[in-house]
Amino acid sequence: MIDTPPNNLPTPAEAAALLVEASAIDVDTDRGETIEIWTIASEGDIVTGSGPRLAVAGGMSISCRLAHGGRPIQVDAVIDEAEFRSQARASLVLRVVGVAAHGYRRRTERLAVSSAASLRALICDRIVPAEVVPVTLTDLSDAGCSMSLTDNRLREGDRMTLTARFLEGEITADARIVRVQEVSPDVYTAGCYFISVPAAGQVVLDRVLARLGGNARPATDLGALRGDLGEAAANSLKSSAGPADDAYWTFAKRSAARIPQARRAV
Repeated sequence: MIDTPPNNLPTPAEAAALLVEASAIDVDTDRGETIEIWTIASEGDIVTGSGPRLAVAGGMSISCRLAHGGRPIQVDAVIDEAEFRSQARASLVLRVVGVAAHGYRRRTERLAVSSAASLRALICDRIVPAEVVPVTLTDLSDAGCSMSLTDNRLREGDRMTLTARFLEGEITADARIVRVQEVSPDVYTAGCYFISVPAAGQVVLDRVLARLGGNARPATDLGALRGDLGEAAANSLKSSAGPADDAYWTFAKRSAARIPQARRAV
């Protein structure tokens, strides 16, 4: 599916400026790895920045997803230069070679939900790292989610950790904000895609989506279960006693009846 009309795509120079505006971006390399690159400045379609030293090299092709006009796009670039900067980082010169509408297809449709959640800032434009922003999830899929919030500092490109609790457990995901809109005074909606979800969180996410989609096994009705168990227990107590119990109670009654007579004889 095409999310961005071709005539609304940014030019390579504009895409380079978007990379710098994002400041830190997750890119997919031609080695099949995902790494984080820090961008510093741009001139035309050229971007300077840095990346993990052992994961980059001159001539490497990279691609990433960004938001433009509230819609996702894919930016392709080539690392023209990669030079030693420190034991951990390499200085980079990138050249944007292509911009396309990002047409990822969700494995499942977004499903309506209303659940409290939170976003913890990782790399954001106006929110300090580790600050938590409360949000309310409004829809959910295995690729991302939408939410409503009252904080006006959220920006497209912000990288945050989403945490949400459901009946099935807790979901924690590394997420990138791709859309922010003001729908009424002091009320905003935002959309994000999941960069990564831990294995345990993915299991919970799959179960939540199955329930929201009506494919989950019906939850046990605890009230009805307790009622059934109580009725069964009551019926068990009301059931007739066995022959051994009848003999015992007969003996006990006869013994009790003889006690007063024995006392009167004394």
